[in-house]
Amino acid sequence: MMPLTASPAPTLGVAPPVRRRLATLFVDIAGSTSLLMHHPPEVVLGVVQGFMSLVTEAASAHAGLVKDFEGDGALIYFASVKNAVRAALAIQTRLANGRCDVACGEGPGIRARMSVTVGDVVVGAVGSSTRQGIALVGPSVNIGARLLKHAPLGAIIASGEVLVDLQDAPLLAGTFHPLDAAFEVPGADGMTIATYVVPPTPAVAATTVQFTCSPAA
Repeated sequence: MMPLTASPAPTLGVAPPVRRRLATLFVDIAGSTSLLMHHPPEVVLGVVQGFMSLVTEAASAHAGLVKDFEGDGALIYFASVKNAVRAALAIQTRLANGRCDVACGEGPGIRARMSVTVGDVVVGAVGSSTRQGIALVGPSVNIGARLLKHAPLGAIIASGEVLVDLQDAPLLAGTFHPLDAAFEVPGADGMTIATYVVPPTPAVAATTVQFTCSPAA
C-alpha cells in the first residue's frame, strides 16, 4: 500500500490514481468577510498566516498532510481517523487559548469551524506537465465540505462513520455529542447522514496564552 506521505503521481500520466480509505479534515476561519470589513488587509493577512501556520503544525504533529490552502481554510488528509480527530482537537484548543498578538497589529482572535469525515478516496494528479496538483475525489470529501456550513461556530462536526471508526478509542469518541440523526447533505439527492459535534471550547482570556501570527510582508 502506498504510504500516506508518498506522492501518488509525481509525473502526470505515469502513476495511476490510487484508492485509499482516508480521513479528511476541513478547517475554515469563521467570519472572514467581517474581518476584511473591519481590519486593514495587512492585519487580516497576518491573521491568516498565523492560522495556517497553526493548522500546518497540527497536521504534521498528527501524521497528516495539508492538501492545499483554500482561501481562508485548509484541507488536510490522514490515514488514521484518530489522528484526524486529534489534530482537530489540537487546533480547537489552540484557537480557544490564544489570539493574534501585536505582530498582527492587535488583530482579532480567530474562530473556526471544522469537519471530519472518512471514506474511500481516489488520490491522483491533476494539471499539466508545467503545473500539477493532487486531487482527492470521493463522497466523503464533498460531505466534509458541506458539513462545515452545518457546524456551530467553534465546533468540530463529524459524520457518523467517523464515530464508528472511533469505537476502539472511547476517550476520543466521548468528546462528540449527537447533533442531527439525519442531516440531509445539500446537493446529494436526498442523502442523509448522522452528525456529531465536539462543542466549542470556552475561550481563555487573551492575556493568558497567545499564539504568534506572522507579520504581513
